[in-house]
Amino acid sequence: MTWEQSDLPRGIVASLAEPHTLTELADALDVTDARVLWYLEKLRDTGRAAEEAGRWHRTEAGADLAASPTPEPRNRSAIPGTSVQDYVQAYADAAAGMYAAGFVQDSGEHAGRVPGERVAEFHERLLSLVNEYFAPDKVDRAASPKYGFRWVLTPVDLHPLDD
Repeated sequence: MTWEQSDLPRGIVASLAEPHTLTELADALDVTDARVLWYLEKLRDTGRAAEEAGRWHRTEAGADLAASPTPEPRNRSAIPGTSVQDYVQAYADAAAGMYAAGFVQDSGEHAGRVPGERVAEFHERLLSLVNEYFAPDKVDRAASPKYGFRWVLTPVDLHPLDD
């Protein structure tokens, strides 16, 4: 399960209805132990969690947090609104036969533990491809349809503690 920052502390204290080790919590929440430990320390510092003999449990304040509603973030969409709008509109236009048979529409999401130097290499190669296909001097202004390419490269979790 993927946790948004505002949801993870509640997920942790909800999981602490019974005591758990750091590893058990990280595995159950599918988050690195480093991230879980960071939140556990914050929850301990605010009196919402406690540790005894390597096992964490929630306090009464932690139970209150687990039961409280998650605040609504300003924008919960993982994809910027204009990208969603463009994708949905293109899908509808394609269904209506407004594009030639060879149009391309795709999206995807990928994540993995990739070493920093490989991420830097990927970033450079991606920028090179974007420049090769979308630079102002590379596009054909008469071509139709016009394509948009939007992307985000960002860390999505912390490194595990035992690696």
